[in-house]
Amino acid sequence: MENHVVLFWSGHWSFGASYYRKEFCLDYLLATYKKPSLVILNGNVMGGGVGISIHSTFRIVTENTVFAMPEVLIGLFPDVGASYFLSRLPGFFGKLILIPGEYIGLTGARLNGVEMLAFGLGTHFISSE
Repeated sequence: MENHVVLFWSGHWSFGASYYRKEFCLDYLLATYKKPSLVILNGNVMGGGVGISIHSTFRIVTENTVFAMPEVLIGLFPDVGASYFLSRLPGFFGKLILIPGEYIGLTGARLNGVEMLAFGLGTHFISSE
């Protein structure tokens, strides 16, 4: 991803446009796919990896899973449909109001597998062993 950003900011606009067009078409295809799908998220799931996995029917996480939308750390905005799924995360815990999706989208904060499961970003948890 870093090389793509360097090319894009160096003035190679057509490369960026072509790259993101292909990426977002794939994300849309996976998000609207009718058959059940399964992904095992055992490691880093960030940016584009989120886009190709988040819409799966079954999102299995492990103790090694690390989820983030780090685009904001390099001056971009969370893409791959993040405004859709992050805005739907649960946000109220007792009297304390938390908006985790907004926080994740603005800061690039990382979640582990258990946190993904708690927020509904993961559907099942298994050991990586």
